[in-house]
This record gives sequence, C-alpha cells and structure tokens, in this order.
Amino acid sequence: MATLPPRKNPTPTKILKQYLSPLQILLQMGFPKHRSEKALAATGHRGVQLASDWLLAHVNDPTIDVITPREYIVYACPTGPFLRQLQSFWRKSSDQCQWNGAHNYMPHITLVSFFMAPDDLTENLVTLLEKVYDDFRPEWSEDNPVKLESYASPNFMGFFMDDEHANILKNIAAKYTSGITSIGCLKGPQEANVKSMHLTLTYQFPPEEYDTLRALVAEIEPPLPSNWELRLYSRDSRIGKNQVHKVLYSHVPRESDELELRIGDYIYVSGDALENSPDGWVEGISWLTGCSGYLPSNYIERTAESDAWTLHKVLQLGKSDETDETEESDISSMAKSVSMPESLSASNDPLPSIDEKLYDDSLKARGDVIEEKNEDAGKIEVDTKDEPQDEKPLVDQQKGSARKMYVVRHGERVDFTFGQWIPFCFDSAGDYLRKDLNMPKVMPARKSGPSGFQRDCPLTNVGELQALLTGEAMREHGVKIQHVLCSPSLRCVQTCTGILKGLGMLHLPIAIEPGLFEWLGWYVEELPNWMDAEDLINAGFNVMTNREPYVSVETLANQRKETVENFYERCHFVIRKALEDTARDGGSGNLLVVAHAANLDTCTRQLVGLAPRPTHDMRRLCQKVPYCSVAMVQEVPDVDMNIEMRDHELEGKVWRLCEPPFPPVTHSSNIRFDWKIILGDNLLLKLNEKI
Repeated sequence: MATLPPRKNPTPTKILKQYLSPLQILLQMGFPKHRSEKALAATGHRGVQLASDWLLAHVNDPTIDVITPREYIVYACPTGPFLRQLQSFWRKSSDQCQWNGAHNYMPHITLVSFFMAPDDLTENLVTLLEKVYDDFRPEWSEDNPVKLESYASPNFMGFFMDDEHANILKNIAAKYTSGITSIGCLKGPQEANVKSMHLTLTYQFPPEEYDTLRALVAEIEPPLPSNWELRLYSRDSRIGKNQVHKVLYSHVPRESDELELRIGDYIYVSGDALENSPDGWVEGISWLTGCSGYLPSNYIERTAESDAWTLHKVLQLGKSDETDETEESDISSMAKSVSMPESLSASNDPLPSIDEKLYDDSLKARGDVIEEKNEDAGKIEVDTKDEPQDEKPLVDQQKGSARKMYVVRHGERVDFTFGQWIPFCFDSAGDYLRKDLNMPKVMPARKSGPSGFQRDCPLTNVGELQALLTGEAMREHGVKIQHVLCSPSLRCVQTCTGILKGLGMLHLPIAIEPGLFEWLGWYVEELPNWMDAEDLINAGFNVMTNREPYVSVETLANQRKETVENFYERCHFVIRKALEDTARDGGSGNLLVVAHAANLDTCTRQLVGLAPRPTHDMRRLCQKVPYCSVAMVQEVPDVDMNIEMRDHELEGKVWRLCEPPFPPVTHSSNIRFDWKIILGDNLLLKLNEKI
C-alpha cells in the first residue's frame, strides 16, 4: 500500500472546539448569527450555555429577529462601608416615603449616559473601557481617599465628589465617549458628563417629604470610607420609559392574549397603563422570554429598573476592599432581586445582572431542556382563582365552627367616578339634580347640607349593585354573619347595607366605628363631617344608637398627624376589641367589617402575626384593592395549632388569612356618552351656531 507524501502546509482542516469563540459555537449549534449576537449581548458574554438558554427562552419573542440594539451606560459605583450606608438609606426612604427617581437605580455617578450600539460591538465596548481604565488608573491615588460633600435642595439631595477625583472621572468619561464614536455606535451620547460629579440620593419627591428625607440624609453624614468601581451596563431598549416590576406570584394564562408569569421574572409595564387600568389588568413585556401580553397588576410589584440590566464589566478604582464586597456591590437600589450562582460570584470576571438558574428552570418547565426527567410533567393545573395558584388556603374553611371575619372595601364612589360632582348636581337652593343614570336617584338629607358630601360621598348605583352582589354571593356560599362593624363614611354604610340585603340579614344592626376610618395622613386639614346616627336612621339605615365606639371622633381629630404604623395599630386595636366583645356568645359569631381599601390589610395583618407595612407598601397595596374586595381571616382550631402560631394568639386564638369561599366582582369602566358625537363635526358646528 502506497504511503501518503508529507504535506507542505500541515494546516488542520477543522478548528478544534476549544479554540472556537462562543459565537462560532452557537453558529455550529444552528442558531442564526444575528440571534446569537443578540443572546451574547443580552447575557453579558458569560458563555455559550447562558446564551443558548436565553435563545431557547426567547423562542417566541416577537422581536427576536428584529435588529434592536441594546442601550449601554457607564457608571462609577461605590463599594464598601459607604455602600452599606446608601443601601440603608434606599430602604428607609422607600419605606417612609413615596417612590422617587433615585429608587430606580443602584447608587452611582453617571459617567456616560445611555447610548446605543450593535450587538456585535459589545466586546469592543468592554475592550475600550479597559483601555481607558488603564490610561487613568494610575492617577487614582490610593493614599488620598475620596471626599464627598452633601447637598440638599427642594427637589434634589445627594453628594458631590471632590475635584481631584471628579476630574479623573471626567477625563475617563470624555475619552470613552470619544472612543464610542470611533468604533461605530449607532447612537452615542450627546456628550460626556463634564459637570460636577454627583451621587443622587433622592429627586422628584413631593415637597411634604423634604423633612423626612433630609433627616435620613443626615444619618449618613459624614459618609463612611468608600472605594469605587467603573461599570458598564446595558438594558433592553424596550424598557424605554416603562417601569420595571418584579413578579410576585406565578400566573398560567387562561386566554390567548395573557402573559405567563414566573416568580423571579421582571415585567416592563407602562406607568400610565397601570394608573388608568379599569379592571386591574395591564399589558407588559417579560424580561425572561421577551413575550408580551396582559397580566393581573396585583401579581407584580415595582422594583429598580437596574435590576433588569446586564452587567458587562467591573473595573476597580483604587485598592480592593479588604472584605468580600463582590456580591454586595451588585445589589440594586432597593434590594438584590436576582441571585447569582456561587460559581459566578466567586469569579473575578464581570457578573451579569441575570439569573442563570431562572433561565434554566424556565426552560425545564417549558420542556426545552431534556437532559433531566420532568417528573411533574402533565400535572400542571390552570389557576382559576383570583389568588396565585401556589398560595393555598391556610385553614380548611369547612372545619368545625371556627369564627371568621370578612373585611370588605366599600363599592364604587361618586366622586371618583364623576370628579367635582357637587356643583354639577346641586342647585343654588341645595336641591339634588340627578345628571347621570349611575348617580343615586335620591340623596340622603344631612345636617351639613350638600357640602357634607365633599369629603363623605355616597355610592354610585354601580357601587350599590357591587355591594348587593357581594352579599348574594356570601349567602349562596353559606356565609353567616352575627356582628357588623362599619366605618362612619356614608359609602361604607351604604355598602354594608347592600351586603346585608344580599345576605337577607337587614335586621342586623350596624355598629358605626370611627376607628375604622382611613389613614389620617390623607386628611391633615380636617376630617369629614360624617352623618350622625340620627341622619343615618332618617335615611333608612339600621345603625346602633347607644353604642360607645372603641375610638371616638374626637380622638381621631386629635391624631391627624398619624403615621402609617399608628394607623395599623389603631385598626388592630379596634379589631381586637371587637373580636373580644363579640366572643361572649360562645365564640361562634362571625364578624363583617366594611371599611376602606387599606383596611383589608390594616385590620388583618397584625391579627395573623405580621408587622405593619411601611408607608410606600401600604399605598401600593391600596391601588390593588378594587371596590368590594374581600379579605377573610379565620380562627385556627387548637388541633391545627403549632408552637409558632401561638406567638401571636389573641385571647388564646390564632387567626390565619384564607381564600374567601366566593368569587370577586369585576367590571370594566364605562365612559360618559355624548350623543352629539353621532352628528359629526359639520352638523355639530351648525348646531352650535344655532345655539
């Protein structure tokens, strides 16, 4: 057999696998080039496995084949003890005040604002940052610590960096911006940040929160020592002006236009859509899959936008921290919502703000990963309840005769439906004129006259129907009520009466309890002028006349500077007293409480052993409680009680939140109709001329 002659150029015909780039491997796996580049950019070039997981998760993403470059930004971020101070401030300001612009990001100084770059230039951007870093790193003196000076104004609070270090950051920003333009970015920043280098603590906050925020800022003065890092982040361009929300509860779609929700995912949602949603459903985009669809707004919660960003590179300025701050330094402004595998956290390579396990688990649930057997396949049940499918009732509702308490929000109110309705519906003599079919046919007489309805409005006809439907549902599901407690607001008394009518229990007297009124922080100027017992009885309501309230109106009037924690304590005090007093009939009497949106939480939270919510959380919760929502708590029988439960006993009894045995009431909004729109513009113009 003839031997082969030696080759002159022994070049291998096939590149060994270990020398292939991640992009080449993905191409060999059969993924198109533009998809592979998009996946690598979205996952921070963390490797083939994560990129392929991203591609499989985004298989139904409608934009997967659309050339949509990511948006990049360069930050200088503090680490070490100073970061811990800032994280504490972020948490406290979020708990005690409303969401403001600073809560949307981690603590940082912006060096280069958002710019757009093609997916194939991601590694070039990282290389450019490393080169600029190498040029200016020697100028950052380790012996000269960074000095920060606090500054506060009516719309901004933060720290300004000393000139020496600020100038270094300005030079870094200027050179990087120049480099971005030269490598072919699609849309670069207008200019580098050459203004004063500042770290924002809070901005876009309401004036009434200034003192609270200023006191919190004072707690981090002077700031503790800090080290700093350069960081390159990117985000999906679809975030845009949307808000980022994290998923609290899973949701299996029941309609073709609904979006699947998985705990750990982030959703891009329009703030306007959330605020104006008529039925509690909003359209959103999944960070995990890129798919869009409708979802229940009470299954998500706003979080920092930067939680959904990808971290491409971290470069340490100055000396490294003595303690391991790698994981802590990547915590977002609110909390670290995305957990990183230990193998990545221990690495010195840049950590992407992306959860590899979340992608992996998602793909396994979808059946896209076949290496491991899915033992639960075929066992998924569609959630047909209003509560999350993985939240099971904590107590068997059919067991024994354990007491139950139902806390209900009032029905639809006139002022929220029609705005400034009083001048529109009352003439100069004070006589009521019905101007819409959803307005009451008659208005109850009150000593304060029409002006009394300004802060104590009635229900709409839809609101009365909501209450009636709720009561009928209770009756159909065997709910029995023995005691009734109600806020003094007219809308609550009307709702309570409607529920009792649906239950067939109008004979039960209503106990008016001022202690169940809303948070007094919303009524700083004055309380409503409620209808007294005589007015209510004359209007046909069956209310008690000789009952001594647990919290009097006079007491409320002296507590108008009430904090949210005080509000929770007030409601808990009222409920404790009511449960104790109504237990005298042998402990079998169920209690109906009709009040306001927040009361579904304030009247039950401490009863089940949880601490009061902070202000911001309570406000957000109220937005997710529609008219005639019902919260139910039930006693835990002694045989089911464990040691932990006994930590929050009420006179020897423990209470647990349960799923109500009847469905909620849902309806869409219905705008006011103007018949003249049928005329068309020309006829309408002629009609106006005649008039």
